Amino acid sequence: MFDFIRLQFKLKWGWNKNNSKGNAIMTSVAVLLAVAICLALVWGLSYVLRESLHVEPRQLSVMYITLLLIGLTIFATSMQISRLYRPADLKITARFPLSPFKIFVSNLILNYIDLTIYSAIFLVPMMLVFGWAMGCITASFVFGIILGVIFLPMIPFALSTLLAIPIMYISSLLKKYNVIQLIIFIIFLAGLFTLYYFVLTALAKFFINRNWEQGTLDIWRNLLTQLDKLYNPGYYLSGIIFFHKFWMSFGIIIGATIVLSAIGIVLAKFVYVHIRTKQLDSGDGAIRKTSKLDDYGSGFAILKHTLLDILHTKSYSYFYLGVAIATPVMVFFCDRLVSLVGTASIGSGINFGASILVVSVFMAMISSFSAIVLSIEGKNFYITKLVPVSYRKQMLVKSAINVAVSLGALLISVIVLAALQFISAIEILVLVICEVLFVIGAVFNGANINLSNPNIKPKANGEAEEINVTYMLLIGLVISALFGGLSIIFPKMYMANGAWITYLVIISIALIYALVNFLVFYFTVNKKYRKIEV
Repeated sequence: MFDFIRLQFKLKWGWNKNNSKGNAIMTSVAVLLAVAICLALVWGLSYVLRESLHVEPRQLSVMYITLLLIGLTIFATSMQISRLYRPADLKITARFPLSPFKIFVSNLILNYIDLTIYSAIFLVPMMLVFGWAMGCITASFVFGIILGVIFLPMIPFALSTLLAIPIMYISSLLKKYNVIQLIIFIIFLAGLFTLYYFVLTALAKFFINRNWEQGTLDIWRNLLTQLDKLYNPGYYLSGIIFFHKFWMSFGIIIGATIVLSAIGIVLAKFVYVHIRTKQLDSGDGAIRKTSKLDDYGSGFAILKHTLLDILHTKSYSYFYLGVAIATPVMVFFCDRLVSLVGTASIGSGINFGASILVVSVFMAMISSFSAIVLSIEGKNFYITKLVPVSYRKQMLVKSAINVAVSLGALLISVIVLAALQFISAIEILVLVICEVLFVIGAVFNGANINLSNPNIKPKANGEAEEINVTYMLLIGLVISALFGGLSIIFPKMYMANGAWITYLVIISIALIYALVNFLVFYFTVNKKYRKIEV
C-alpha cells in the first residue's frame, strides 16, 4: 500500500526527467507572478484596514484564513471526486495486488498529504506577508503558523468526504449539459471578478485619498465582526495561530474533524465500492450510438470537429469560451479601475491608453489558447495526417475559430465602451483596427509555437502539457503593456500631434506582428506538420 502511495505521490509532485527545463522555468515564472500579485493584495488590504479600523491582527486574520478554508475545501472535494469516484487509472489499479479497501485508504491518505502541501504553500507566505503588514511577526507567531499548516487541512478534508458525494451526483446529472455548466462557470467568473474589482477600487481610493468613506469602513467592520464568530472554523484556526483560546480551538477542530471524517468516510466507502464495481463491470461491449455520415465539406467538417473538441473538454470550454464570454464584464470594470488610478497618478486623458491596455490583455488571454490548436487532438492526432485535407487548410480553419471567438468578445467589449462613451469614435476605430491585427498575430503566433512544440503525448499522469499557453500568454501580456504604455506616454510627449502619432505607431506594431506571424505560419506549416510524430 505504501508503495502505491509513493508511486502516486511521485507522479503528481515528483520531477519527470522528460520535463523540459524551459517549460519548468516558464511555469515557475507564471506561478511566482500570480503569487506575487496575491501577496501584494494581502499586504495592501491588511495595511489599509490596520490604518483605518485599528483592527487586531487575530481578528483580521480570520478573513484570510476563511478564504483559505473555502479554497482548500474546493480543492479537497475535487480531489476526492477524481481519485475515489472517477479515477482515470481504475483499469490499471484494479490489477494491482491491493484490495479495494487498501486503494480506498491510500487515496484518502494521498488527498490529505496533498492538502497539507497546499496548506504550507498558501498559508506560510500569506501569513508572513500579513504579519509584516500588521507588524506582528514574533517567534510565537511564526510557531503558530507552523501549527496552522498542520491544522488547516483537517476541516477541508473532513468536509470534502461529505461534500464530494452530492456534488459528484449533481455534476453527473449535468454531464450531458455542458452548456449549463459553462453558464454557471461564466456567472461565477464574472461575480468573482466583480468582487475583485470592488476590493481593488476600494484600495485605490484609499491610497489616492488617504482615507475611506464611512460607509466603506462600516461594511468592512461588519464583515470582520461577522466572520469572527464561533460558527466559523476560521475563528478556531486563528485561535491556534495566535494562541487565543488555544485549547478550546484545538479541541473543537480535532473533534469536528473526527466526527465529520468518520461519517464521511463511512458514506464514501459505500459509494466507492458501488461505483468501482459498476465501472469495472461496464466493458467495451456496451451499446454505442452509431454516428451517421454527414455530407459536409472538408472545411466545415474540421470546423465542427474542433468546436466539439472545445465544448466537450471542460478545461478548454471553461477557460477559453468562458473567459471570452465574460470579457466584456471584465473590460468594463478594469477600464474604470485603470482610469481611476491613472487619472490620479498621471493626469487626465488616459482613457484611450487604459482601454487599449485592458482590451489587449483580455484578447491575449483568449488568443493564448491558439497555442494548443494541435495539442487538443491528443492521441487522435494521427487522424489529422490521414484525412484528405492539406495541413495548411486544417490549421487555417482551426485558427479561424480562435480568431472568431476573440473578435466576438472584442465586438461586445467595444459596444460597452461606446455605450459608456469612455472613448471617442476615432479612438474606438483605432482600437478595433489595432486589436483585430493583434488577435490575428497572436493566434498565428500561438499556432507557430504549437507547431514547434506540439506536446501531443500526455504526461505519466495522463494530463496533457499546456506550457505553450503560458508562453503565449506572457508574449501577449508584454505586447499589451507596450500598447498601453505607448498610448499613455506619446500624447504626453507630443502634445500637439501625440494622438495621431500614437495611433500610427500602435497600428504599425500590430500590423507587423500579424504579418510576420502569418507569413511564418503560411510558409512553414506543412514542413513542421510532417515532422510531428504521434
